[in-house]
Amino acid sequence: MTANPPKAQAASSLRTGLQIINAVLERETSGRTGFNVARLAQEIGIDPSKASRMTQELCDRGLLERREDSTLRVAAGFYELARALNHGLPGASRPVLRRLAIAHGAGARLSVRDGVLVRLLRSEAAAEPWPARAGLVTPCWCTGAGRALLLDHSGDEIAALLEGYELIGVGGPGAAHSAEELTAANDRDRPGGMVAAHEEFEHGITEYAVPVRDGEGRICAALAVLGRLTDLRPGEEAIRADLTAAAVALGRLVDTGAP
Repeated sequence: MTANPPKAQAASSLRTGLQIINAVLERETSGRTGFNVARLAQEIGIDPSKASRMTQELCDRGLLERREDSTLRVAAGFYELARALNHGLPGASRPVLRRLAIAHGAGARLSVRDGVLVRLLRSEAAAEPWPARAGLVTPCWCTGAGRALLLDHSGDEIAALLEGYELIGVGGPGAAHSAEELTAANDRDRPGGMVAAHEEFEHGITEYAVPVRDGEGRICAALAVLGRLTDLRPGEEAIRADLTAAAVALGRLVDTGAP
């Protein structure tokens, strides 16, 4: 997919912004001292001046904030944005996600789409290493949740959504490298109602995901179970049944605005 200069620049800025936010989130989750701009630039491999400019933009948008010691953390605005995308589901999803995580010894996640981004609303895990903090952002084209959120998109709609974004070099060995490959993967999975994303985001990891639909049948979120490919693949049909039932249950809550 060839990008024209303005779109290529936007795509590059998006990727860098995602890298910055995810690096800050992961650092916070680890419990270690946060990154300052210079250390962040070194961590993700970008020029310090670019890191300074982009972190300032993210701070101005309320997505990041600086502590008194100049280290960075994710700001309340980032989580408010995620909650605003679907305010009713995060609270109601906790017991559902917990049951899925325990039943399959894996991570269970609820996510929504914001353009080409997938934003994690809530996560539950049976054990390490599957916990993830709300607000985590990933690309839509190389995650199970992202593909589930695009299951109703036609090939033309996917191509329009991804126009200007370079897919090569993002994700795991099973990731789609073009809009056509993403469309083909969804065409393959759509009849079964569940996305099976084997090593699409990370080597050795599989993610099964289904869409959550509102009362009018529109996709409003994605429910996923993820873990080691070797652990989850033998139980694929049980995961399909459990995810499908859970998505239907959550879908009933969407229009009621359950807390």
